Amino acid sequence: MRRTSRALLVVFAVGAAMLAGAAPALAHGGVVGEDLHVAASLGDRELTVIVRRVGPVPGPLRVDVVNHAGSPGGTLRIRAAAFGAVPAGDEVGLRLADGGGLAGVTLHVDRVGAWELALDDGRETARIPFVVPADVTPAWQWVMSGGYTAAGALLLAALGAAAFGRRTWPPLVLGGGAATAVVVATTAALLSQGMPEGTEIDPVTGRPPATTVPDGAARPHVNLLADAALVAGQRSPIDLRLVDGATGRPVDDLVVHHNALVHLVVLGPGGQFAHLHPARLGPGELRVWFRPSSGGEHRVYAELERRGAGTGPGGVQLVQTTLSAAGPALAETTPAGLGDRDLAGGTSVRVEASRLVAGEPSVLAAEWSEDGRPVRDLQQWLGMAGHLITVGPDATVGHVHAMPPAAVTGSAAAPDETVASGGPRIEFVYTFPTPGRHRLWFQVERDYEVVTVPVEVDVAAAAPRAEAGS
Repeated sequence: MRRTSRALLVVFAVGAAMLAGAAPALAHGGVVGEDLHVAASLGDRELTVIVRRVGPVPGPLRVDVVNHAGSPGGTLRIRAAAFGAVPAGDEVGLRLADGGGLAGVTLHVDRVGAWELALDDGRETARIPFVVPADVTPAWQWVMSGGYTAAGALLLAALGAAAFGRRTWPPLVLGGGAATAVVVATTAALLSQGMPEGTEIDPVTGRPPATTVPDGAARPHVNLLADAALVAGQRSPIDLRLVDGATGRPVDDLVVHHNALVHLVVLGPGGQFAHLHPARLGPGELRVWFRPSSGGEHRVYAELERRGAGTGPGGVQLVQTTLSAAGPALAETTPAGLGDRDLAGGTSVRVEASRLVAGEPSVLAAEWSEDGRPVRDLQQWLGMAGHLITVGPDATVGHVHAMPPAAVTGSAAAPDETVASGGPRIEFVYTFPTPGRHRLWFQVERDYEVVTVPVEVDVAAAAPRAEAGS
């Protein structure tokens, strides 16, 4: 009996560890119950808004805001409201420090479902959607926890019967029942490891949906409409409208894709590059402020993802348009190629690339140092260790990510933007679709400043394949 008790106790410990490691619920575009990071270019500021995971409701909602280097300080007015309801509390002022840093406030939520976080800088208001999830326990978890609870009760009863009873069969029966309960609970725990990672949560109700949309289901194409009166050297707003290609209605079902609702890349005629994140002002309406350095035509690319589209074909869309800026056109600048270069503040970067052949994967790397010593305090930006934007001779744009170590290993404890532990080497894998001259922009974050390094490379054409029988 003593050996059986010890074995059961060991199994209890294993089951408890499995229960503690149960996956949280999911919502397409992010993990419900985990922190939600959303980048937003609001007015003169480049921000990352962090909506911390929400516990039982009603309860507190912690919101932290990262103000990036180069963005002015000042006060933001922040409030939260459920969709279709009045705000759950008064506005709270958040003071941002000059030069970059983190500040936060605590708000209040009183129901599950779809919510909207409003950030007002005195000129415009960004509205960020998020979900307060219901505490939904999957069936296998009920079976596992119930089985271990029943096994514990039966084990105690068996020990009591063995200690104080005169007959031998009650402890054996109770011990057998405890062992059966442990087997059932452990089986449920083991089978859960092969189940989908968490329960899909409806982004409106905060609860599991009655029906699910297959991952990768096609969604209508988004039309991007842009309106701006750009002048070289002046900071002006770009108003964007997202319109459903099938219905003509505003598109308001965007999900957070790589820590942003929309990734906007602007390429100017003088070689200017900007990677921005427009603030959502309302359904299908976004705005971002931009200062062109040159007059002439600017190409605008928006990367976005619609709810329910998944990550398969038709999931992430890259839509584009053009804008013209008044003023003299600057001569095209040519960035340096591969090799070493010195940056501001004593920082240096070495850019390397493996075999640059169209149609074949290439490894591109940027290794950072300062005063001859490796840099090991890079921060994650947009959930990644680094970003690489590419544009080819045919104007094809690529957006490549360097995955953080935790994302590669599947760990849920990936460091966020507030942790400076990356570097010195950031690697990307990319397959250039066409030969010719390609322009690249490597981007990392350090001291809350996004550092961009432009590079130009020549990609060779693939060798012709030998015909069969030759």
